[in-house]
Amino acid sequence: MNKYIYLPLLLLLSLFLTACDQKSDSDKTQVTKQEINIGMTPSMHNILMEKIVKPKLEAIGYKVNLVNFSSLRDSDTALAEGSIDLNAAQHQAYLDTYMRETGNDDLVSLVHIPSISAALFSMKYSSVNDIKKGQTIAIPNDPSNAARALIMLQKLNWITLKNDINLGAASIHDIAENKYNLQFRVVLSELIPRMLDEVDFAIMPGGIAWMSKVDAKHAIYYEQLSPNLEILVAIKKQNLTAPWAEDIKKLYQSDEMKQFITEDPDAKGRFIWPQG
Repeated sequence: MNKYIYLPLLLLLSLFLTACDQKSDSDKTQVTKQEINIGMTPSMHNILMEKIVKPKLEAIGYKVNLVNFSSLRDSDTALAEGSIDLNAAQHQAYLDTYMRETGNDDLVSLVHIPSISAALFSMKYSSVNDIKKGQTIAIPNDPSNAARALIMLQKLNWITLKNDINLGAASIHDIAENKYNLQFRVVLSELIPRMLDEVDFAIMPGGIAWMSKVDAKHAIYYEQLSPNLEILVAIKKQNLTAPWAEDIKKLYQSDEMKQFITEDPDAKGRFIWPQG
C-alpha cells in the first residue's frame, strides 16, 4: 500500500526538481549578455572606452572585444561589413565623407561623446600675430580634417575660401585668397607631429597631438568645435535600438563619464562635453 502512496510523491518531487533545474538554466540564459566587438583606431579618445565604457559593460555582464585597426577607414569598412559592432573615433563630417565615397548609407551616429578640438601648433612662434608672408603650414590630408583646418585659417583671416562651396568638404583648391601666400604641406595627420620643426605652423586634431605627446603650450589657437565635428559612436542603423547599444549610449552620457573627463589626470583639460 505504502509504495503506491510514495510513487506519486516521488514523481512529483522529480518533476519539481526538473522544473527547478530548467528555471536555473533559464535564469543563466537571461543574464548571459551579448558579445560586443569594438573597432579601435589610434586615437586618444580610446581612453574613454578603455577606462570607463569597457569596464562598465563588463561589470554588467557583456563580453567586450577591442579590435585594433591601423586606420579609421578600415574600421568603418569592418563596421559596414559587420565584423565589428561600433567604433568611437570619428565625427559626422568624416562619416559623411566615408559614406559618400563608398556609397554606403548604413552607418549612423548612436551618440556624440566627449571630444578634443583641433588646434594650430607652432614650435617657432607663440602667437597667431607672428604670421608672415611665405611661411609654411602643415594640414591633414583627409578631406574632413583638411576642411576643418581651412575653416580655422579663414577664421584667422589668413585665407579666404570661395563663397559657393560646401565648407565641410573644402580643400586647398577652394582657396580664393591666400593673404600671406602660405605654402601648404598636406599630409597624414599622424605625420604632422614629426614635422613641427620643419614648418612654421601646423594644424592637427587634438587627439593626434596628445597621443604624440606634443606639449599643449605649443598650441596657439584652438578650433571652435561645432556638433558635426564632435566625436561620435558609429553603428549600423539596424542596431540603433538594441539593448547593448542603449547601454553604451547611457555610459557615454553618464555622470561617471563627466567626472572622468574633469578629474582623471590623463584626461583633465583635454575633452569638451558634446553639444550634439
